Amino acid sequence: MPIPYRFFVPADAARMSKLQFIAREVVEGIITGLHKSPHRGFSVEFSEHREYVAGDELRHMDWRAYARSDRYYVKVFEQETNLRAMLVLDTSASMSFGNKLDYAKRLAACLAYLLSIQQDLAGLVAVDESVRVELPPGSSATHLDRLFREMERIAPANRTDLARQVHALAERLPRRSLVILLSDLWLEPQELYRSLQHLRFRRHHGMVIHLLDRTEIDLPYDRRTTFEDLETGERIQVDPRDVRDTYRAQVRDYLKKVRRACNDCDVEYHTVDIREPYDRALVRLIAARA
Repeated sequence: MPIPYRFFVPADAARMSKLQFIAREVVEGIITGLHKSPHRGFSVEFSEHREYVAGDELRHMDWRAYARSDRYYVKVFEQETNLRAMLVLDTSASMSFGNKLDYAKRLAACLAYLLSIQQDLAGLVAVDESVRVELPPGSSATHLDRLFREMERIAPANRTDLARQVHALAERLPRRSLVILLSDLWLEPQELYRSLQHLRFRRHHGMVIHLLDRTEIDLPYDRRTTFEDLETGERIQVDPRDVRDTYRAQVRDYLKKVRRACNDCDVEYHTVDIREPYDRALVRLIAARA
């Protein structure tokens, strides 16, 4: 009988088995898989010719090229390899709004499972002001079980210090990896830009899944309301009708800056409305990448 998990159900496994998650950039791995490797080899897909040097295997010699040029060339191929991904969960208090953290966990669990059935490796980092959980990449059933169990123990708690944690992660990761950040991104866009730039400088590929609740964008309330900052506890009472237009303009400007920060760092950026079923959102996201 399958072990029940809170954030991953058997129906998710059936859906994920029909999907394929491909790295957009070359990655470093340890087994042959779906993704381009930065290392050259003699397998899978032709890349280029190079001149023969003593010690090259004769079976890779291109005799047609020799017939045309009277020079010896060997065929060089690009290896394919497995992907190492780190799923980064923002566990700051603001992620409790609309149960964003639970939604992020479901997305992360599905991605981890999808990667594992491709023989790719998925790790987990949960951060707010500090690192709450850190599991290195793996793909075994035991590893997935631990990853799912760790997610069940995580609750939103402290203030966010997401940029600093991404900086630290960029330095800690030992190999070129895909870093998938699931967050509501309530931080200064310039701080986000610098942290993503650090990831790219360390040759990691970044992917941002920006979780949003429509009420944060539209401010749909129609009577005087008390708003509370979930991370500082600060409260303010306003009539949303008086500030709605200004608020919406500021949110649009903020989202534009976030998207620009990701684009400027060559990092994938995807917005997800948490009112959309998570499985549908994931299928849409993977289709958009393709």
